Amino acid sequence: MNEPTDPMMDGEEPTPSARRRRRSPLIDLAVTALGVWLLASMFGDLRFWMQGSEPRPLGDAAEVMAKGLPDDLDESYVVLRGTPDIQHAARLKIDERVVSYVRLIEGGGALFAAVDRTEERDPNKFEGVFQGRMRRISKIRMSPWIQAFFNAEAITQRSEASSAALMKALGERSGDGLRITDEAGQTLLFGGDDRIGLAVTLDHVQVQLGRSSFASLTAAKQAITALGVPFVAPAEQTSGAFYKFYAQIPEADRAAAEARLGEGLPAPERADASYGAAILPSGVNYYVPVKDVRVDGDRLSVAVDAKAVTGYVVDGDTLKPRPLADGRLTIDPASVRTVHLDRKITVDPDGYLIAVGETPSSQWLAPVMFATILAVVGWNLASLVWWWRRRRS
Repeated sequence: MNEPTDPMMDGEEPTPSARRRRRSPLIDLAVTALGVWLLASMFGDLRFWMQGSEPRPLGDAAEVMAKGLPDDLDESYVVLRGTPDIQHAARLKIDERVVSYVRLIEGGGALFAAVDRTEERDPNKFEGVFQGRMRRISKIRMSPWIQAFFNAEAITQRSEASSAALMKALGERSGDGLRITDEAGQTLLFGGDDRIGLAVTLDHVQVQLGRSSFASLTAAKQAITALGVPFVAPAEQTSGAFYKFYAQIPEADRAAAEARLGEGLPAPERADASYGAAILPSGVNYYVPVKDVRVDGDRLSVAVDAKAVTGYVVDGDTLKPRPLADGRLTIDPASVRTVHLDRKITVDPDGYLIAVGETPSSQWLAPVMFATILAVVGWNLASLVWWWRRRRS
């Protein structure tokens, strides 16, 4: 009877197939790459978990924007006061939750908040204080949707500033843009192609002489000539109710001039522009790109179209159109009644969104998962090092 023999007892070496094969290093590489990607994606949660239990007070959103939006707010636990733009709020249902995305007016397109409205009875009512996790808009999963929604709303932010604020901003500008403070104390940033409006009071006045009171254009001209002031009659008298003139009359003399033009004229039973005489201030609005406005000495210099209304200047006993110099009009800042700041709001990907109600303690699982994945990556890296050393030996 033949008994089985043990190859080791006979001094024979085990065959290569009998040895336990090591797994491919490609698997270690794949696991390491996946682990590194997971660690990078979880790092924000870990940073937020490491924040203190007390939120960082940012104060009022207007003050934050006036100082310039900080770069270190990503993954911070903050509390911020601001005015929600409820007119353009977006509601989104995520599984069983209802979340409202709202823009903070003071932040333009750089400050937003995500507020859980699942249990709210009045979904259109927002508090003016937002506390939670601050994240860079470009880094959140909902970023494309937020940008598409709010940009499609075509939001325009309207405010006003003084001519003094405009002159100050122009004196401090660098490049074509403009940083200007409006009447509410909010600092606004404009690009060179953004437009602002200048409401300008012209030096001359508009004189209206009713056609029922003055038999002809000649009679109307004789009446205004008797005032002894420089004037001009537009070539086209398009109004059917009155004749229109432009005249250079000092503000202190305008009431007396109007009374003199109306002497002896019958008064109508009710207000009618075709009777009597009226002297009205003249003004014009210029809406121009920011890059076309600059300071020229102590005056404003604005690039305007050749067909734009420029007003008149005195030329003897008449008025002539104010000339342009290389397509630019010079304006006395004192004549600028108001600076209109109309700015189209678009989402700034480098801005921030506050996830209201999210606290650092809510991310307690992040350090556990991070440590576990880090250990797996370390083990696979060690395995790769061992394989490489054995291969070289």
